[in-house]
Amino acid sequence: MQDSLIAKRARQFEWATIGLLVLLVVAAAIAIADGGLSIADLREEYDTKNFPETPAPWAIMLWRVIEVASYILLLWVLWCVRGWLSACADGETFQGDTARRVLRIGQGLLALAVVEIVSRTIIILALTWNNPPGERTLSITIDGSGLFMLLAAALLTLFGYIQSEAARLMAENREFI
Repeated sequence: MQDSLIAKRARQFEWATIGLLVLLVVAAAIAIADGGLSIADLREEYDTKNFPETPAPWAIMLWRVIEVASYILLLWVLWCVRGWLSACADGETFQGDTARRVLRIGQGLLALAVVEIVSRTIIILALTWNNPPGERTLSITIDGSGLFMLLAAALLTLFGYIQSEAARLMAENREFI
């Protein structure tokens, strides 16, 4: 009874995750087609006192690369979540491959957290790099969302290790039977 409930819920969450992935891809395509990642967006997101009149092209490109890379990383993490949910829906809750999927999710969240924490500092420094001495900005910010993502990454990674151990014990028990 419990296994079928887990499978049913996992399948529902899998489809919800697929829907979210499709929505995010469509939203990104619409945003880019609508002029997203423009200098106006950059100026709005990084409204610093020493924002240059015309940012350096390499700084704009760096910002765009970081934004796109973090978005792709988010999509990859959601794809891993979808795979984990699919495995759980198929009754493979305590298998080695399922545990590796959870570890990948935790590692992806860790990478996202690091990007979120470090990217703002790098982008603001790049934007103000060509400013005269005394007008360059180094802004180091750690907010609650970055810390929360680090905590979630640590918990998911730990859960992956726990699931690996459970899979190992189940395989060992199957050998005795």
